[in-house]
Amino acid sequence: MTVVDPDPLRRAQLASCGISDCRERVPLQSSLQGQVALVLDCSGHEGAVLDACRIVRRLGEVVLVGVPWRKLTEISAHELLNAVFFNLVTLRSGWEWELPVHARAFEWEELLGGYNNARHSVFGGFARALDWLAEGRIELGGLLRRVPPTDPASLYAEIAARRIEEPFIVLDWTDFDGPDLKSS
Repeated sequence: MTVVDPDPLRRAQLASCGISDCRERVPLQSSLQGQVALVLDCSGHEGAVLDACRIVRRLGEVVLVGVPWRKLTEISAHELLNAVFFNLVTLRSGWEWELPVHARAFEWEELLGGYNNARHSVFGGFARALDWLAEGRIELGGLLRRVPPTDPASLYAEIAARRIEEPFIVLDWTDFDGPDLKSS
């Protein structure tokens, strides 16, 4: 697995989790060119998507997970379409919503209208992740900032100013008794 992230802090965090191949940019002129089967773009950056379409092998797949909130480059649709067309790229969007929200058993009556008999689901993934966290199966050292929910305005100011180094923030309600309504 190769991870590309322009942020040096996030690359260091990934490396500390055991991901050894972390790069600043897509290595278009490397031995990976034409060898990559799948790229998950989590940035929503059109330049990253174009690079992904250029590095994947023929019939490779690029999945758009990141949301393109705004235009970040002057890349034209033609450049992207050219890379998709001539590299035979399968480009997917909104991928996470292809997973069923809840899993359920097979029902013959629903066969003609399409059905969901998948074992895996979005909520099943949440439950599994929470179980793994509770069991200590996922090492979180240096990746998680726990904060009390007492001052959300300050927390959001810290996030906006990029003063929090950890990629995950958890509002820890453990010792929170609620607001003191008597003094209001």
